[in-house]
Amino acid sequence: MVLKTLPTLADAPREGNFAALMELYENNYIFLRRLVPQLDGRRDAQVSSIDRGPDLHLEVIERCAYTTTVLLTHRFSSVEALESLPDLRVRIYHDARVAEVMPDGEPVAGNGTLASRWVTNRFLNRWLRYCLGEGHGFEADSGRAVIQRPPARRWAV
Repeated sequence: MVLKTLPTLADAPREGNFAALMELYENNYIFLRRLVPQLDGRRDAQVSSIDRGPDLHLEVIERCAYTTTVLLTHRFSSVEALESLPDLRVRIYHDARVAEVMPDGEPVAGNGTLASRWVTNRFLNRWLRYCLGEGHGFEADSGRAVIQRPPARRWAV
């Protein structure tokens, strides 16, 4: 006899559905905050250097009351010039405590679909874990934050 149980809310969401995407956004936020403890600092461009790998560059592109958009990349020196790979724009939603990869440039067919968002944000998730594992990190400023954000609300379910 085979016993099957019905899925519950506590079960992990399946890869590629909306609930899994939201969970991925939350995990990206957690890993990004471990990498960059203070996003409201006075420095808009920072570099994390380690002995055995390429430098990790962070540039704040935009700051708003509830969001911050950053550019995150490794810089490699090639024969011709500097090469930036991967080159991701990430929007951090401080009130919702999520982070997502923003599409670049011109809209492409299928760029905003659930599947394409899953792929790009899964890549960000794995890359952030790799960077943290390699020892990358950006120091917090000792001074006070430039922008005072309201505290995030905790919603009771």
